[in-house]
Amino acid sequence: MFSGLLLCGTTEVTLDDKGRFAIPARFRKDLKENHDNQCVVTRNINFEEPCLWVYPLREWEKVQAQLAALPNFGDSKKDRIYRILQRVLIGSAQLGTLDAQGRVLLTQELRQAYRLNKKAYLVGCSNKFELWSEEAYLEQQKRDEEALQEGLAASFDAQALQNLRL
Repeated sequence: MFSGLLLCGTTEVTLDDKGRFAIPARFRKDLKENHDNQCVVTRNINFEEPCLWVYPLREWEKVQAQLAALPNFGDSKKDRIYRILQRVLIGSAQLGTLDAQGRVLLTQELRQAYRLNKKAYLVGCSNKFELWSEEAYLEQQKRDEEALQEGLAASFDAQALQNLRL
């Protein structure tokens, strides 16, 4: 069970001309006090969901430690996958310090790769945020709704669903 900062909710954010976006005010105090006012932005490993992952610094340190502990020197398929995970997540990670207005700067490379222009969505996902372009977010919402409807209609894992307290 996750025991750190609970990042939740969806916030529409605006990227300025320099590529900065503001972290919602309700999370800034915790980021300042517990994460040195920093977060790490990296690529998402689920390429079918085109969004960036934004981790508070201490949460990223946990992820990075797990990635660094993966064996990656062999020639097995598993080792190659571990190297790819490290390359994608650690290799594209950028450390960002919140400025006085609570904004984080994104590199041009990440903005272009994820089609982030003016309007974007920041979605809280427990220990990290997802940062979506407006277009990708709206498309993903439709896919999520369809998948959920199909899953419920097909009684997808009814055992697991009946234990949820929503």
